[in-house]
Amino acid sequence: MKFVVYLCLAFGAVTSLAAQETLTLSQCLQMAVDNNLSLQKSRNEMAKGKITISENQAKLLPQINAVAQVNDNFAPPVSVTDGTAYGKQYNVTKTLQYNAAIGLQLQMPLYNQMARTAIEVAKIADRLNELSYEKAREDIMVQTAQTYYLAQNTLEQIRLVNDNIKRMEELRDISQAFYDNQMSLEVDVKRVSFNIEELTVQRDNALAMLEQQYTMLKFIIDYPAEKAIRVTEVNPGQIEDVNATGLNTNLYELQLLEQKQALAEKQTKLTKDSYLPTVNLTGNLMYSSYTDKFENWFRSSESNHWYGSNGIGIQVRVPIFDGFGKRAKIKKAKAEEETARLDYENALKNFQANYANALSELTNCRRNYKKQFDNYALAQEVYSVTAYQYKEGVTSMSVVLQDEMRISEAMNNYLTAFYKYKVANLSLLKLTGQLHQLK
Repeated sequence: MKFVVYLCLAFGAVTSLAAQETLTLSQCLQMAVDNNLSLQKSRNEMAKGKITISENQAKLLPQINAVAQVNDNFAPPVSVTDGTAYGKQYNVTKTLQYNAAIGLQLQMPLYNQMARTAIEVAKIADRLNELSYEKAREDIMVQTAQTYYLAQNTLEQIRLVNDNIKRMEELRDISQAFYDNQMSLEVDVKRVSFNIEELTVQRDNALAMLEQQYTMLKFIIDYPAEKAIRVTEVNPGQIEDVNATGLNTNLYELQLLEQKQALAEKQTKLTKDSYLPTVNLTGNLMYSSYTDKFENWFRSSESNHWYGSNGIGIQVRVPIFDGFGKRAKIKKAKAEEETARLDYENALKNFQANYANALSELTNCRRNYKKQFDNYALAQEVYSVTAYQYKEGVTSMSVVLQDEMRISEAMNNYLTAFYKYKVANLSLLKLTGQLHQLK
C-alpha cells in the first residue's frame, strides 16, 4: 500500500511538472508586448489619431449637400414695391401659401490657413500617440523584467534554503546518532531541529511569495491565470556587461517632450492664423415651386411648375475685431511654449544625472554581487570543514550552528545583491536605449 501511495504521489508530481511551462525572459517580454491590455489601449489611441488627421483633411475637400424643403405659409408674406408704373402708388404682391425647393449646394475652401495648420497639429498629436505607445511598451518591458528577476530571486532563495535544510537534516542525523551513543547532549539535537523548523518556515514563506510573483507576472503578460508557469533558474555568479555608450538622447520620454514643444508652437500659429481671411467657393443648383393649394403638386396644373435657380460665387470672410480674444489666446499659447521648452531641458538634465548615477550604481552593484557570491561560497566551505570536525568530535555543536547562521546571512546578502545588480543593469539598458538586448 505504501508503494502504491508513493507511486501515485510521484506520478502526480511528474504530471504537475509537465503541466508547468517554463518561460524565458524573452518569451515573457514578447507576450507582454503582444497581449498586455494597457498596450492594446495605447494602440487604440494611435488608431484614433490617424482618424483625427483624416477628419481635419476632410475640411479642405468640397462639401456637397442635397437640400429639400417644403413650407406651408399659412400667413403668406407680402412684398410691397413702387406701383407708379401701373398707375398705383404701391404694388402689393402676395406670396402663395405653399412653396418647395430641391437641389444641391456646394462649398469648397480655396484658402483656409487655419484648416491647414489644424492638419499639422493633428499630425503632431498622432506622433505623440505613437511615442506614448513606445514609452508604454518600454515601461511594460521594464516592469516585466523586474517581476521576472524578482521571481528568479525567490526561486533561487528556495533552492538555497532547501540546500540548507538538507545540510541541517544530515547534521540532525549525526547529532541523533551521537546522542543515542551518549556522545552528545539532547539539547544539541533540539537545536538542530529548531533550525530545520526555522528554515522550513522560511521556505514556505518564499513559496507563497513566489506564487504571488507568478500571479503578477501572468497578469502583466496576460497569461491564463489557471495555467502554471515557472521562470528559468539563476546562473550563479554570472556577470552581464552593459555597453555604456552614453545617454540615449532619443529616449521616448525626451521625444515626447520635444513633440509637446512642437505642438505648443503649432497651437500658437493656429491662433495667429485666425486673423487671416478665408476664401470659399460656393455654388448651388436649386429648383423651386409655388402653389396656392397643396394638392396641385400631385396633378398637372399651371401652378405645378419648377423654376431653376443656379449660381456660383466666391465668399471671403475677413476677421476684424473679436474683443481681443485672439490676443489673449496667443499670449497663453506662448506661455505654454516656454513651459514645454523648460520641461524638455529639465528632463534632459535629469536623465543625464540619472545616467551618471546608473553607471556608478551598476559598478557598485556588480562588485557587491560578485563579493557576496564569493562570501556565500566561502561560508559553505567553512561550514563543510566545521561539520566534518563535528563528525570527528573535534568541535562543538555551537560552532557548527554559528557557521550555519553565517551561511544564511551570506545567502540573504547574495540574493539581495543579485536583485539589485539585475535592476541596476536594467536601468542602464533603458537609459542607453538597449532594452532590446534583454533575453
